[in-house]
Amino acid sequence: MAYATPNELRLLVRHPAPFTDDESATAELLLELAEGVIEDETGQALEESTDTVILDSPTRQAPWPHVPGTGSHKLILPRWPVTAVESVTILHETEPDENLEFGRDYTWSAAGTLTLLNGWWPTRDRSVQAVVTAGYNPMPKGLRRMVLRMAAAAWNNPLLASSESLGDHSVSFSADALGIELSDKDKKILGLYRART
Repeated sequence: MAYATPNELRLLVRHPAPFTDDESATAELLLELAEGVIEDETGQALEESTDTVILDSPTRQAPWPHVPGTGSHKLILPRWPVTAVESVTILHETEPDENLEFGRDYTWSAAGTLTLLNGWWPTRDRSVQAVVTAGYNPMPKGLRRMVLRMAAAAWNNPLLASSESLGDHSVSFSADALGIELSDKDKKILGLYRART
C-alpha cells in the first residue's frame, strides 16, 4: 500500500475537480519524492513487500578455547517490522544448500532478527538466503501525514519561489524551495522507523 494517493493530495489542496492526467502524474511524482525523503531518513523502505535477501553472518569471539571462531546465533534482517519469513536457506560453497525449518531450526521476530536454535550461523559472506515480508500495510498515519504535507507544500508552490516581498514585488526562485523536506519534529518521529544495523 502506498503512503498516500493522488486523490488524497487533491482533497488536501482543495482542488475543485478530479485531476487531469498531467495533474495526476505531477501528484504521483510529488508523493514519490516525499516518500523518498522519508526513506532516506529512515534508511529503509517502509511499504510492505516480500523480498529475497542474502545475508552475511557477523563473526563473534568463541565462548570456549576449544571452539573455533563462529558466527552469531542471531542475524539482523535488512528491514523491519517483519510480518512473515517464507524460507531460510544456508548457502554452502561445495555441498547442497540447506533449507531450514521454522520452529525446529530457526525463529524470527517482528523486530527483524533470525535466530538459529542450535548452533551458529556460518561465518562466510553471503551465506544465508531468506525470503522475508517486511514493512507496513496499512502505512502508519503519522507517515501518511508527513508525505501529504510535503507533497501539498510542493503542489502549492509550482513556481519554486523561495521568497517573496510585497513592496516593489520581488520574488526569488530556487529548486530547493520545492517544500519536500522534513522538519526537526519529523526527523525525531522517524527515529522510531530507522533501519537496524
